[in-house]
Amino acid sequence: MRSFVVPGSEPAEFVERVRRELAQHGFADAVSLFVSGGELIVRFSKLGTSELRYVLKSLGDGFQASLVAERISPFHLAFKRAFEEKFEQVVAYVGGQVN
Repeated sequence: MRSFVVPGSEPAEFVERVRRELAQHGFADAVSLFVSGGELIVRFSKLGTSELRYVLKSLGDGFQASLVAERISPFHLAFKRAFEEKFEQVVAYVGGQVN
């Protein structure tokens, strides 16, 4: 997912909603999400570590997140698309709009 917009939410609120959703589906141990230095970082750690970095930009009462870097573990390459699709679903479920 290259970018998404989350209206009516600050990044920290969005991160907390996503964390709760991941925990309900048993992914809390493998996927971490946090804001650091103006970036949203999504990290998958299981048999290696993959990381997606999104730069954050304020948009009215919400924000836009645009992918600026990704590092995919060789162990995760076969599952990359499935992970992206699941992350898109979670983003949409908590109120984000995938671009």
